[in-house]
Amino acid sequence: MSTVKVPAIAPSPRDDAMQIYRAFKGMGCDGAAIINVIAHRDASQRSFIQQEYETMYSEELRKRFSSELNGHFKKAVMLWMQEPGVREAYIIKNALKGAVKDQKAITEIICSRTSSQIGQLKRHYFTNVGSSLEEDIESEVSGDYKKLMLAFITTSRYEGPEYDEALVENDAKALHKAAKKFGLEEKTFIQIFSERSRAHLAAVINAYQQMFKKPLDKAIRNDTHKSFEYALKTIARCAESVPKFYAKALRKAMKGLGTADTALIRIVVTRAEIDLHYIKAEYRKKFGKTLNDAVHSETSGHYRTFLLALLVDACLYNYVAVRRPGSYDEALVENDAKALHKAAKKFGLEEKTFIQIFSERGRAHLAAVINAYQQMFKKPLDKAIRNDTHKSFEYALKTIARCAESVPKFYAKMGRIGDKLDIDFIISTGDNFYDKGLKGVNDPAFKESFTNIYTAESLQKQWYSILGNHDYRGDAKAQLSPILRKIDSKWLCLRSFILNTEIAEFFFVDTTPFLDKYFTEPDHNYDWRGVEPRGTYLANLLKDLELALRNSTAKWKFVVGHHAIRSVGHHGDTVELIQYLLPILKANNVDLYINGHDHCLQHVASRDSPIQYLTSGGGSKAWRGDIKSSENNDDTLKFFYDGQGFMSMKISDKGAVFAFYDIFGNVLHKWKISKDQQLHSAI
Repeated sequence: MSTVKVPAIAPSPRDDAMQIYRAFKGMGCDGAAIINVIAHRDASQRSFIQQEYETMYSEELRKRFSSELNGHFKKAVMLWMQEPGVREAYIIKNALKGAVKDQKAITEIICSRTSSQIGQLKRHYFTNVGSSLEEDIESEVSGDYKKLMLAFITTSRYEGPEYDEALVENDAKALHKAAKKFGLEEKTFIQIFSERSRAHLAAVINAYQQMFKKPLDKAIRNDTHKSFEYALKTIARCAESVPKFYAKALRKAMKGLGTADTALIRIVVTRAEIDLHYIKAEYRKKFGKTLNDAVHSETSGHYRTFLLALLVDACLYNYVAVRRPGSYDEALVENDAKALHKAAKKFGLEEKTFIQIFSERGRAHLAAVINAYQQMFKKPLDKAIRNDTHKSFEYALKTIARCAESVPKFYAKMGRIGDKLDIDFIISTGDNFYDKGLKGVNDPAFKESFTNIYTAESLQKQWYSILGNHDYRGDAKAQLSPILRKIDSKWLCLRSFILNTEIAEFFFVDTTPFLDKYFTEPDHNYDWRGVEPRGTYLANLLKDLELALRNSTAKWKFVVGHHAIRSVGHHGDTVELIQYLLPILKANNVDLYINGHDHCLQHVASRDSPIQYLTSGGGSKAWRGDIKSSENNDDTLKFFYDGQGFMSMKISDKGAVFAFYDIFGNVLHKWKISKDQQLHSAI
C-alpha cells in the first residue's frame, strides 16, 4: 500500500511545472516548494509534470534538478523522478559498475520481486539500458552468487498460494542435508530457492523449523560468499513477508554510527508507491518505534523533509453516477436495422430476430440501430413494433428501445447537473466497464465507455473509482495502471484509498474480495492478482481502515464500496460486509456508506447508529423489477427507485445535502443532515 499522499484535487501538470520553475528563481533553490509538489504526486503525475516542464521551458526537469540540488536530497529527488520500472533498471546497472559492485542493492531489487515482476524488470532493463540483465550479471558478478542470480531471473515460478506438502518435506530434508556439509552444498540451495514459489518456500521454512528445531535462516552460512548468503536469506525472508524484510533492511541502514543513506533512499523511494505503509507497520511492531521517528533522527534538512513527506501515510484506501453504456460497430448497426425491418414486415413479428438483437446488443448499439432504422426506412422503429397477441412482449421491446435512446440524454443531463452544482470531483462505485472489465490497458473499451462518454465540460474533473465484481472478471490491474491516466488524466482507480477534502474524508474500500461466492462461483473467472492470499489481504485492509477511521479528525466520514451493506434491491444485504465491515463503521462514527452494485437508487437509514446507506447503481443497467422485503431488517427504508439515475452531494462544515436524480435530471429524493445538531430530514 502506498504512503504517497496525493491531494484530492491536484493542480494541473502545467501549474506544477510553473511552481517548480519559480522555486529555481532567486538566490538558491526553494527546496520546500519542490518537495511540496513532487512528494505529493504519483508516478503518472510526475511524468506529466516533466513533460509539461520540458515543453514550457525547453529543458529537462531532471537535469535542472541535478544542477540545482545537492547531497542526499539530490540523490533522493533524482531517483524519485524516474519512472518506477526504469528507476529499478538503473539502480541495478549502476550497482554493477566499477570494481566494487553493490551486490546488496542488486539482491534487494531482484530477490524481493516475483517472477512476473522480474519479467517486467528485464524488459525495462533491456529497453532503457540497452543490454540484457542476464548478460550484465553474467559478465559483472561471479561464483555461486552469479549462479543464483541467473537462475532466479530466468526461472518462471508459480505465484499462487497452493503448494505440495510432500515436496515441501522433501525440500526441507534436502536443505538440511546440504547445510550440514562444509560451507553449503550450493547446487541444492540454488535449485530450490530459484524454482519454488513464495508460498512453497514459506512452507519449507516452517517445516524445517519443526523437523530440525532450528530456523533455516540460521543454517544458511557461507563465509566465502557473503553475497550468496545474503541473496538466499533475502529470498527466504521475502517468501515469508516482503514488508518484514524491508523493515529489517531499513533498521540496518540506520543502525550504529552513521547512516547508509544510499540504502535508505533506495528503499523508501522504491517502496513508497508499493508497500511502504506495511513496512512502516512492521518496523514499529518489531523495533518499538515509528519509521518516521527513525528517519527524522538520522537525517536533516530538505533531505529529511523529503523522505518524511514520502512516509506520511495517505494510506488506505466510485463515482456516484453511471456505468458502461457500451460501444457499437457501424456495419453491424446497419445489418441489424435491415434485419429488424425484414422481421417487422412479416405477419406479426419474427420474434427470434427481435429477441436476439434486443437481448444481445448494448444500449449505445441499440440507440444507433434506432437512428439508422429511421434514416433508412423513414419511420421510427418504435412504430414497427406491433404484436397483438403478445402485448407484454411488445411492451418489453419498446421499453428496451426507449431506455437505449435515453442513454446519451442521460449523460448530457448528468453533465448539466454537474455544471449547475459546480462539482469538484466525481466518484465511481465500481463495475466501471461492464460486463467483464477491461482486457488490458490497450482495450478500446476504456475510451469508448469512459473518455468518449463523459464529454460534458463539468465532468472533466477528477474521477475517483473503485473496482466492482465485474471489473475483477477482466484484467483488474489494467484499471489500476498509471497508463490509463496518461490516456485520460481524469481517471484514477485504486483498490482502497483515502480521499481527503479537508471538510470530509472518503474512505474507499475494495469490497469484492469479501464475498465468498466469488471464490467458489463456477460461472466466472476473477483476476485475484494482488488479492491472494485472501485472508491476509482482508485482514490488512480492515486493520488499515480501522486505524485510519480512528485517527481521522475530519468533520465528515464517508465510506465508499461497491457492494451494499443494507439494500432491498435485487442483491439485498451483503452478509460478509455486515459481519466484518459494519462493526468498524459503527465504532468509528461513520456518517455515510455509499455503494453501487444494486442497479437502483436507494436510501436506508440505520436505527442504531448515525450511518445512512446510499445506493447509486442506476447509471446504465436498471429496471430490475424486484424489491426485497425489509421486514427482517431493523433499519428504515427512506427511498427506493428501481430505475436509472445518479446522485449528488454538497458538503459544508455545518451540513450536507444529498439528492437522487432520474435520467431527465428531476430530483427524486433530497435529504439533508446538520452535523452540529445531528438532524436528518427529507426535502
